[in-house]
Formats: sequence, C-alpha cells, structure tokens
Amino acid sequence: MSDVSLSSPQNNRAFEQLRLNERVGYGMGDAGSCIVWSMLALYLTWFYTDVFGLEPEAVATLFLVIRIFDVFTDPVMGSICDHTESRFGKFRPYLLYLAAPFGIGAVVMFTTPDLGPDGKLIYAYLTYFVMSLIYTGINIPYCSILGNITLNERERMSCLSWRFFLNGFATLIVTSSILPLSDYLGSGDRAQGFQYSMMILGAVATVMFFYCFGSVKERVKAPKSNSSILGDIKHIIRNDQWLLMISLTFVNVFPAFIRGAVTIYYATYVMHASTGFITFFMTLGVLCNMIGSVIAKPLTDRFDKVKLFRAINIILGVLSLWLYFIDPSNLYVLLPVFIVVNVLHLVQSGPILWGMMSDVDDYGEYKLGKRLTGISFAGNLFMLKMGLAIAGSIVAWILAYTGYVANEPQQNEATLSGIIIMFSLMPMACYFLSAVMISFFKLDAPFLARIKDELAKRAAQAHEDKRSEQVQTTQAQDQ
Repeated sequence: MSDVSLSSPQNNRAFEQLRLNERVGYGMGDAGSCIVWSMLALYLTWFYTDVFGLEPEAVATLFLVIRIFDVFTDPVMGSICDHTESRFGKFRPYLLYLAAPFGIGAVVMFTTPDLGPDGKLIYAYLTYFVMSLIYTGINIPYCSILGNITLNERERMSCLSWRFFLNGFATLIVTSSILPLSDYLGSGDRAQGFQYSMMILGAVATVMFFYCFGSVKERVKAPKSNSSILGDIKHIIRNDQWLLMISLTFVNVFPAFIRGAVTIYYATYVMHASTGFITFFMTLGVLCNMIGSVIAKPLTDRFDKVKLFRAINIILGVLSLWLYFIDPSNLYVLLPVFIVVNVLHLVQSGPILWGMMSDVDDYGEYKLGKRLTGISFAGNLFMLKMGLAIAGSIVAWILAYTGYVANEPQQNEATLSGIIIMFSLMPMACYFLSAVMISFFKLDAPFLARIKDELAKRAAQAHEDKRSEQVQTTQAQDQ
C-alpha cells in the first residue's frame, strides 16, 4: 500500500470546487509576502548603495554570504512542515505564528541606524539574515499549502491565477508608492522615509497573512513523514523531474530579478528620467504582470502548459534581444516592448511555473510512493532566493567594476553599457536556456492524466484495504 496523501478517506473533498473567498485568501498570502519580496527584488540593492550608504561590492558579498545559510535552513523548514501535525494542518500554523514577525522584520531591515560604515555593514548582515529566516519560515509553508488545498488541476490553476494577480497588486502598491511615500514621510530624509513607509507596508503584509490563514483549508490529509530530514532529502533527489524543475526555476526567474534590480538604475541613469517617470515606469511593469496573471489560466485551459512555456520563453528571448538595440529615448518603441515582455514573463514564471511544480509533486508521489510537499517546495523557494541574491550581486558587482558613483547624475560609458546589458542581454540568455531545458520535462497533459488516474486507483485500493482491515479487526474482537 502506498504511503501517500491520496490514501486517506478524508481526501474525497480534495477534488471539489473551491469557494471564491478561499481562492482570494490563498492569493492574499502571496500578496503579503510580495509586499516585502518586491522591496528586496526591486529596491534593496539601490537602497543599500544610494540610501543606506554601502559600497556596491560589499552589497554583492552580503547577498551571497547570507544565501549560504539557505542551503541548510530551507530543507530543514520543508522537512519540519512535512513532519508537522496540528489542529490547523501541516502548513497553516506557520502563516499564523510568523505573520507579525514578518512585518516587523521588514521594518527593521529598511531602518538606517546612525552607525559608522562598519557598524552599518554588520547591521545589514544581521537584519538581512534574520529576515531571510523569517521569510523561509513563512513562505515555504505558504508555497507548499496549495498541494494540500486541492488536487483538482483547474482549481490549482485558478488559485495560482489569483495568487499572481494579487502578487502583482501588492507589487503595484510598492512601486507606485514607495518613492513618493518615502519622500513625503521623510520630509527630505529618504532613510527615515523608507523606515516609516515600511511600517505601513509591514502592517499590511501581516494582515494579509492573517487573512490567508483564516480563509484556506487543508483538504489533502498527508500522513506525517516518519523519516529524518536527511532521509527526506535523499528521497526527494530521486525525483528527476524535481531536480529539473528547481534548476529551471532558477534560470527562469533570474531574468525578472536581474532586470527588476537594474530597472531603477536604467530609468535613472540611462533614460535620465524624473522620479515621477521612474515610478510610472516600474508601476507599468507591475500592471503588465497583473495582466499576465489574468490571461494565464485561459491560455493553460487551451494549450498544454509545457508547450506554452517553451513558446513564451523563445518569444521573450527575442524581445529581450530587441531591448538591447532600442534607443532608450524612443518611448514609442521601448514602452510597447517593455509591456509585452512583462505580460508574457508573468504568464510563464507565475501560474505555469508553479503549476508545473505541483505536477512534479504529484509525479514524485506516483513514482516513489511518498509525498514530500514541504521539502519539495523548499527546493523551489531556495532557487528563487538564490536567483534574487545572485541577480542582486551581479548588479552590484558590475556597478562596482565599471566605476559606478552613487547619486551621480552622469555615469561613465562602461557603467551605462553594463546597465543596458543587464536590462536586456542577460535576461535574453536565460529565456533561451529555459526554452532548451523544458524539452527534458516529461509531465505533459497526457502523462499527468495517467498519473492522476493511477493515484486515484491507489487511493481506492488503499481505502478498500483499510476497510477490510477494520472489518477483520471487528470480527476478531467479536469472537
């Protein structure tokens, strides 16, 4: 008998249609996460160099050093989730208990203390490390919980569409408000303005996680794992599609992270844009992401996810190459290309990518007879954080290498060329590589249908075996 989640008789509701409130509630969790995540992805490198006052090379080293700890903390947290049993389920408790620390940690990380250069650097290391731990503790359960909310493929995609739409809405709040809000609240002191702004955004993020906790249900009753963390890791790496998927995740999200981190530099120093236009430019990208999250579900309803993923990556590679040759002052060409890139990127790196991750979890259960949702998504989240860290480090290193001077209106030609390459050619290479890698992903629609059919048969047999065992036990007791 398979030790799988589907073997529980309680899973009869696992394929039912979800209420709108639950779909929205699931999306609220990512919205709360993204209020802070978007600050890290879009503004943290710039905040550390131009507001906090750190040298670019110190920032690059900081990002990579802290990520070393994720090698240990992410699988540990994933395994903790798989071993958790509580009245709230496996994953929901962490949404409740870590919501407030998450909001507070964001405020502390974007606080600029009155310290010398060495003191500031130590403070940055400590706060970034603590925030990374909290982020791991709340986001691995959040990312994992979808597999326990429903086994219905359409309902999963619907939840993911809501997730990335509200994710985009949260990012929209950040990009449209953070610069003018920090200027207003800081009264000219941008460091103080960022601290006050994060007090507001951190509180909003906390409330969103509370809402997510109260709205979702864990219908898929997976048994607690009896193996050790090391045993879970040894088990999960036998899933060849999981190994491919986490590698694909890193390559596929890297374009958004490096372009996102360098966009504010591109708009400021290449386009020589005003603060108002920079806010508009970054907000436009987020609005396009929201459109991408909305059209993802109808596209996946009509086309196979794997084929759609490959086609979109090829298109994005071509468009990113085009961005390199576009004159930054020619907004009539630049803006339409920028819009299409942001719409299509979210389609494939949002609902499609995460939908395939849930498919990989089903495949692992089918192939290996055990469902390790927590540690499976921990690997995915680790790759996301590595993508963010390496993207931020590359931006900081290239700026340092090319002689970037913070807050200097006119940068040298090497710095400007480096910014343009990071905005266009680096993402291009990743998109084309993703299109090649997805050729080795074998979980297309027909194979997934066979997997779900086989898991359903196993569940029915397991339930029947359990009933027979109960009848035999009862008869033995009567005798």
